[in-house]
Amino acid sequence: MKIRNKTAYVYDIEVFKNVFHCTLLNTETEELIKFECSIRKNEMEEMCKFFLQPDICLVGYNNIHYDNPIINYCIEYFSNSKYTYNKICMSIFNLSTIITKDKENIDKWKRWKYANNFYTLDLLTMLYSQALRVSLKEMQVTMMYKNVQEFNCNWQIPLATTEIDSMIDYNINDVMSTYELLKRCEKDIKLRLNIEDQYNIKCLNKDGVNIGMQILAEEYMRKTGISWNILKDLRSPADTINLNEIILPFIKYDTKILQDLLIEMKSLTVSPGRKSYEKKFLLGDRVISVGVGGIHTINESEIIIPNEDEILVDLDVASLYPSMLLNFDFYPRHLGKEFKEVYADIRERRIKAKHAKDKVTDATLKLALNGLSGNLQNEFSWCYDPKAVMGIRINGQLLLLMLTEKLMTLGITPIQLNTDGIFVKMPKSVYSEAMKICKEWENLTGLVLEEDRFKAFYQLAVNDYFGVFENNLIKEKGCFITSVIQGKGLTPKIIPKAVEKYFLEGIKPEEFIKQHTDIKDFLMSEKTGKQWTVEYNGQTQQRTNRFYASTDGCFLYKWKIDDGVKKYQNMLTASGVTLLNNFDNLKENPKINYQYYITEANKIINQLKTKQLSLF
Repeated sequence: MKIRNKTAYVYDIEVFKNVFHCTLLNTETEELIKFECSIRKNEMEEMCKFFLQPDICLVGYNNIHYDNPIINYCIEYFSNSKYTYNKICMSIFNLSTIITKDKENIDKWKRWKYANNFYTLDLLTMLYSQALRVSLKEMQVTMMYKNVQEFNCNWQIPLATTEIDSMIDYNINDVMSTYELLKRCEKDIKLRLNIEDQYNIKCLNKDGVNIGMQILAEEYMRKTGISWNILKDLRSPADTINLNEIILPFIKYDTKILQDLLIEMKSLTVSPGRKSYEKKFLLGDRVISVGVGGIHTINESEIIIPNEDEILVDLDVASLYPSMLLNFDFYPRHLGKEFKEVYADIRERRIKAKHAKDKVTDATLKLALNGLSGNLQNEFSWCYDPKAVMGIRINGQLLLLMLTEKLMTLGITPIQLNTDGIFVKMPKSVYSEAMKICKEWENLTGLVLEEDRFKAFYQLAVNDYFGVFENNLIKEKGCFITSVIQGKGLTPKIIPKAVEKYFLEGIKPEEFIKQHTDIKDFLMSEKTGKQWTVEYNGQTQQRTNRFYASTDGCFLYKWKIDDGVKKYQNMLTASGVTLLNNFDNLKENPKINYQYYITEANKIINQLKTKQLSLF
């Protein structure tokens, strides 16, 4: 793989008091290159020369915040060094300790963090914002990488010479898994390179939200002539917000419960935090929660299959946050109407790009539009204005309630309300009238509704459901998601697959699960904090583990010392497990505890069926 016509090398380092090691992989030839500094050999000078090659791109995972500064430090001090290996290793170890233990004191190591000795890509910072970052081991788990490997040792003491080769194997495994991740990120990389070319900004190592905000900033500065030095410090803070000042004047209701709700909300002064106000009330047969955090129904388990004369309709507001901002002037007050003009222009250009099937421009401008909502409530952002985001949140849910109330006059049953849409069951006979109400609501608000129809809906809770569209495609949410999402943890996918098979094809979980052959669908994972020790069959294990329920396995425990007492927790109480951190260890007969998965699937099925029966 080449990035900017530079050969991509995936790399990772390991640091001990007495050993330093770096492994690189040439992504074009898949050749491994290793550099070591230890009692066995000192290849530090050769490594520094390698990194200084102008025609290579160094790719890592969290390398911007760790590996890169250390390599830059080595280049500065050890490129032509006559130091002994132990002095070199100890010096690197001390820097590593500062980086990992004193992260906030960047002044101690920023000289090497921001050095520009080589071209680099960090997959971690590209994929995730700082708040959402996951470890490489978690990525290995969700990528279904063949070997989820940690190196169990005391990193604070010298590494035994006999352990160096094992450490190198671990280092190579991290490099190979990072390479696998790199191959999956080709589209993300191409998009960023296109954005760099189009906007003349550096964003290869930035996540989508940060890229979006950078594009917004560039466009705003171009329009206003303001400099970044001034823009970056602008804010519209608010300790409290009077809701009467932000609730739209045309919002009104016909039912007393909603009239009272509106009066109550207009009387409130709230803080910007999501938990400063919440209220639950009954509307029809649905409990609805509203508040500064948003709107949602409190849903119980149910199966919803319309009769011949009924339809299930999902009505979502298209681009709720951008639309509310533009339609009702909920933009950052300190940025003036010029910001609204910039934002509106970006949205218009995105619509044109979408129609022209210009996927790159469409994806780029989508980042610019969607990156704003979170930053309106981010006190470190130049867009910070909690009053603006409160205006969007509060009015968004009040407008949805206006629509719901009008639809209910036709005998329509609301099933879900959640953030930016409503899901309803209605008689076919009132559909035309319902669409008239929707059109009137769209004309009043300037918002646009997008319609989907379902022929069946299976719901455990408001964020745990699956539904079958009229075209037989399936929508999955929460515990019913049947595919592994990269970086989002691993749960056994055989369970939601069995539940769907039961309801959609009438296949019992016992039959489906026992005939299923893909071990990956039975796998789950657990990551423990550093305060815990993981134990399996009397032996200490790594902190991130992938496993499945088995009939011949042991229980997987974690323990910690609490008030001088050793306290154990079983990670899976209903079954023993077999560790499968390495797929090479998979037995020909894995002894899967099918009954565990059958029981878990039946729990969900029975919960749904019991609720359904109770309706009759």
